[in-house]
Amino acid sequence: MCGIVATVIIGKAFIEGRIVDNVTIEINDLGIITKISKGTFKGRFKEETFNFLKNRLLILPGAIDIHTHMRDFKESYKEDFYSGTSAAAAGGVTIVADMPNTKPKTNTLPVLEMRDKVASEKSVVDYALYYGVPNVKREIMGFERKAIGVKVYPENLFHNCREVFEELIKYVSSKNILTVFHAENPYLFKNDERPLDAEISGAVKVLELHRKYRVKAHITHVTTSYIVKLVKHKGNITIDTCPHYLLLNKEFHLKNKYFRVNPPLRSKNVQENLLKTLSLGKIDAITTDHAPHSSDEKFSEKPKPGFPGLETALPLLLTLTVKNIISLKDVVKLYSSNPAKILELHRYVGKIKEDMFANLAVVDLSEEYTVNSKTFFSKAKHSPFNGWKVRGKVKATFVRGKPVFIDGEIVSKKGYGINVKKYGGVFENVS
Repeated sequence: MCGIVATVIIGKAFIEGRIVDNVTIEINDLGIITKISKGTFKGRFKEETFNFLKNRLLILPGAIDIHTHMRDFKESYKEDFYSGTSAAAAGGVTIVADMPNTKPKTNTLPVLEMRDKVASEKSVVDYALYYGVPNVKREIMGFERKAIGVKVYPENLFHNCREVFEELIKYVSSKNILTVFHAENPYLFKNDERPLDAEISGAVKVLELHRKYRVKAHITHVTTSYIVKLVKHKGNITIDTCPHYLLLNKEFHLKNKYFRVNPPLRSKNVQENLLKTLSLGKIDAITTDHAPHSSDEKFSEKPKPGFPGLETALPLLLTLTVKNIISLKDVVKLYSSNPAKILELHRYVGKIKEDMFANLAVVDLSEEYTVNSKTFFSKAKHSPFNGWKVRGKVKATFVRGKPVFIDGEIVSKKGYGINVKKYGGVFENVS
């Protein structure tokens, strides 16, 4: 892989499943790693150089969050692509995948084009877009030019226009396009309660579609290990869960309405079993379901469901390594390499490797600090983990070799981030 060396990063790095001391990473002007050298570098570089050896910081593959809500459009007061991707950068996240339940919904080709334009003008990290289930057949073909996949919500799964939905499922199956399912059965919701049975019923429905159409299915924000066992036993389907389902439970919500989220927090027993399932390596990925709301909305009598999470996910995961619940290798697998595979971006990102993009997160594993949501880059200045002590401070984030976040500051301009659908084109331009 050729190109002019533009950036050099020096430090200890997580490479090929282990920490390697004294590594020099050379990056070309396209953001691609051209050379990784082991051993202390004693020469001088003319290029921009970042030396993290002195403070014994650790360079990790940049995190990839495959389930976020950047809001924007008519809900820009909650979040927009600049504030949301700034939050991502502060959390060591180098790619965010944005869900289509926007206002207006991203389920027509013109709105998808508009979504991509807004994201390209504001993002400081790279982004992927999901497409929603359209209302008419003519809006099905061609969305994959801009979108990484499709998002199916409970209403689509159980009582949307069946003809259009089935046509979409056939289309994504024929092209092997990622289809992400929010697996809940709304017919089983009771008095604004969403029981575990509704989630299990939704997972069974996804299994039926998977068997019938061979769709490339992914079930997101799973709350129970039962679904993990069910799906992994009966189908080749990937699964993610979120930090709040691993670390919080229904008791939090019973004490404070703030902790409302969909699907809801489960019992302590279910939560603990899910964390155990994660520690056994049976869950494919971690996502945040980053769902920012204004403080007025979140602290109202009937709070909007969901929480911001991009600035806390990686530190929370690294804290689990300190407690020996998961390993550092697990963190990288769950929040970087596996998400890259799920999005079919593993040729470009997810590892620190030559001939791949230099998407990197630099962390201090020794630094313990208290989560303070008032300092968030997200417009949502609240968190279910506010006041928690965590270990593992994000010190810098690089996207395609360029620093976007360093020592508490966003150092990238709006619009630096690109749609991941352009990744192939960047590599094609390398002679």
